Amino acid sequence: MTIILVILTMAIIFSFEIFRRSRRKEVNKNAELVTEHPASFDVFDRYFHPGHTWALVSGPRGVIVGSDDFSSRIIGKIATIDLPVVGQLIQQGEPLACLHHGMRRLAQIAPISGKVIAINKKLKDHPELLNESPFEHGWIAKVLPSSLDTDLRNLLKGFVADGWRDGVRTKFIQLFSSRIGVVMQDGGQLVSDLGECFSDEEWNLIIQKFFPLVLPNKNQHTQ
Repeated sequence: MTIILVILTMAIIFSFEIFRRSRRKEVNKNAELVTEHPASFDVFDRYFHPGHTWALVSGPRGVIVGSDDFSSRIIGKIATIDLPVVGQLIQQGEPLACLHHGMRRLAQIAPISGKVIAINKKLKDHPELLNESPFEHGWIAKVLPSSLDTDLRNLLKGFVADGWRDGVRTKFIQLFSSRIGVVMQDGGQLVSDLGECFSDEEWNLIIQKFFPLVLPNKNQHTQ
C-alpha cells in the first residue's frame, strides 16, 4: 500500500511539473510574439505623445512604442530608420529614432522613459513597414518603463487622443488650404507622401507647427 501511495505521489508531482513547464513555454512564446508586432491593433488602446509617437502597454515588463500615421505621411516613403539599440536608456520627450527620406530627416521622440529591451529588426531591411503599418508591424521598440504611471499621465488616450489627432489633421489642412488638391486624397485623407509636396521652407514650417517638441536641427533639411 505504501509503495502504491509513493508511486501515485510521484506521478502527481511529475504531471504537475510537465504542466508547469508547458505553461512556461506558452508564456515565453507569447512574450516573443509581442516583440513581433503589438498585441493589440486597436488605435484606441494606445497612448499618444504630442510629438506623434505612441505607446502600447503590453504587460508589466514591456511597453511597445512607435510612430503615428501622421509622421509617416509627413516624411513620405522612408528610405532608412535610425533605430535605438537594445540596452539604451531613453527619456520621455527626447529622441528615440529618426526617419530618413532623401535629404530630409524626421526625429521621433520617446513617448515614455525606460530601457530599450527589443527593437523591430524588420525595419532595418524593410523601413517601409512604418509607412504601411505604423500602428502594427511598423512598431519601433519595446521598452522596460522606469516611470510608467507618471509618463502615461503626460500622454493622450481614447477620445481625447482622437480629438487631438482630428485637430492636427484640421490644422494641417487649414495651413495648406490653397493646395488642398495636393495634400488630400479623395475621401478627405491626407496623401501618403506629403514631404514630396513641399519646399524646404514649407517643410521647416511643418516641423515648427507640428513637431515643436523635437530637438532643433535634428530633423530639418538645411541647404
